Amino acid sequence: MTRLVGAGRSDVGLKRENNEDSFFLDNDQGLFVVADGMGGAASGELASQLVAQTLAEYVRLYADAPADAPERFDYHDDKLTSRGNTLMQAVHLANRLVYDAARKNPRHKGMGSTLAVVMQDDDAVLVLNVGDSRVLRSRNGNLEQITVDHRFQDDPRFRGVIDPEATIMTRMGNTLTRAMGVNPQVDPDLYRLKLAEGDIYLLCSDGLSDMVPEPMIARVLAMGSDLERKSKDLIDLALAGGGKDNVTAVLAEAQPPSGLKKLLSKITGTS
Repeated sequence: MTRLVGAGRSDVGLKRENNEDSFFLDNDQGLFVVADGMGGAASGELASQLVAQTLAEYVRLYADAPADAPERFDYHDDKLTSRGNTLMQAVHLANRLVYDAARKNPRHKGMGSTLAVVMQDDDAVLVLNVGDSRVLRSRNGNLEQITVDHRFQDDPRFRGVIDPEATIMTRMGNTLTRAMGVNPQVDPDLYRLKLAEGDIYLLCSDGLSDMVPEPMIARVLAMGSDLERKSKDLIDLALAGGGKDNVTAVLAEAQPPSGLKKLLSKITGTS
């Protein structure tokens, strides 16, 4: 079966002292995560790390466990697959942990995080987001943004609210409408897409998407280099564009089973 294999990296950028971005990838579980924290002092770092680590550990424990396994977070949707429910449980648990941590410690008041996730689900892929960290897909050289930014100007729930001629509202357009840990409940967007061999999914913080135009991202993803090199090239482009924020890029490629890949390499003479 086609499986997702990934690579990623993060950089503090050229203007910030701390890196509030966190990422996680697990090729065995087919799980890839980017979280961009926000909050004073070290709160943003704490929030993003808590989100990424909670998702990683919860999926490791429960992705293949029975639906009635003890200690599962209390969430279930009959329309979702088993792994879809596990992912949503992990997201709701992470949201609650960040929210509770912010309430218990005044130093962390107002902290939160964005979230972008790609997770394999048999022959499909689950894509989830909260906030403005994005998931894009490169298929046959064509780049498509899968997620919708949860900002006033982009969130479908607020379509028509922003007046481009109103200066104050235009500035508000970049304000997040959803984030992890800000409220006791979170409302992520979840997509289930057919997995096609050769697809490359990019998960990134806004330090990349705000700095590097999509046509340039598309060219990098279409190059013949490996995922490690692609992620480095994307980070370098963001830094060359100003590096105004922390920047994180995680790539997940739909590859054939390793044995088949080796056979195809011998036949075609490629590596």
